[in-house]
Formats: sequence, structure tokens, C-alpha cells
Amino acid sequence: MNIVTGPIVEIDDAVSFKTKREGPLYAKRIRVYPKRVQGVFRRIKWAALGVLLGIYYLAPWLRWERGPGVPDQAFLIDMPNQRVYFLWLGCARFRATVW
Repeated sequence: MNIVTGPIVEIDDAVSFKTKREGPLYAKRIRVYPKRVQGVFRRIKWAALGVLLGIYYLAPWLRWERGPGVPDQAFLIDMPNQRVYFLWLGCARFRATVW
């Protein structure tokens, strides 16, 4: 310690960001490979997916005779008239709540 000028402090020069660094900035990419999965539950999942997607895509074209003046679509949600048509359940009123 120098009494006249105060404590001796080491001064390091600032390093520019433009200088080359010694190593890479990022780690090497770790490759991820998908694993083949087999089993009973996987087959059940794919079977359920096929059946449910079939219902989803074919249901709008199914017709269900309900009588005169009523839509004959098997699955229909009629928002303006607040009615739901679902196969043999006919018309059921519902209360549409808009937040």
C-alpha cells in the first residue's frame, strides 16, 4: 500500500468483443433420435384415433329425419336459435353464455 497515492490497484485492459476467442461459443449439437414404440396401448391409441377422426370427418354428412321444418343434419349446433341436434335426442335448448 502506498501511503501517498492510496492503495495500489491493478488495471486490466478491456478486451474487445471483436477479438477471436479461444474456443467455440456454443456446445456441439447433441443429436436426438426418435425411438420406435410398440405395444398394446399404442395399437389401441392408433385404432381410437382412426375411429374418432372418421366420426369427426363423416358426422357432418350424416342425415337424420326429424320431421318437417327441422334440420335433418344428424349433428348440429344451432347457435342463433339456441338448439342442439344430436341424432335421436332431438332438440334441446341450451343457454349460450357469452363472456
